[in-house]
Amino acid sequence: MVEGLKPRVRWLKSYWEDEDILFYFEFDEDRWVLRQVELKGPMRTPISAAALSEMPDARTEGPDAVREYEERYGGLADQPMPEELDFPHEDISADEFEDVWRTARAKLEERF
Repeated sequence: MVEGLKPRVRWLKSYWEDEDILFYFEFDEDRWVLRQVELKGPMRTPISAAALSEMPDARTEGPDAVREYEERYGGLADQPMPEELDFPHEDISADEFEDVWRTARAKLEERF
């Protein structure tokens, strides 16, 4: 990477002990979440595996389409990641994120 340039995409995971949720985030250079995975409890049950690129637009597709997507895949962070990540987290590789993403999506697909 060239000194001073922001990476185009970054991946991280963060465990929130009070909710017992392991979050995985993929976010862009402007810090907007592109994809998000949430795994709950000791069994790491997927409760979310959502992608910004798939999210229906409520203005053109209607609120029902958004609701259906979120029921199936969960939601995304509604604001950019903070400039200073002041919560416990660990940077991860794209490969690790992809493995978690594929597994979570497959399990969520099984429900429907």
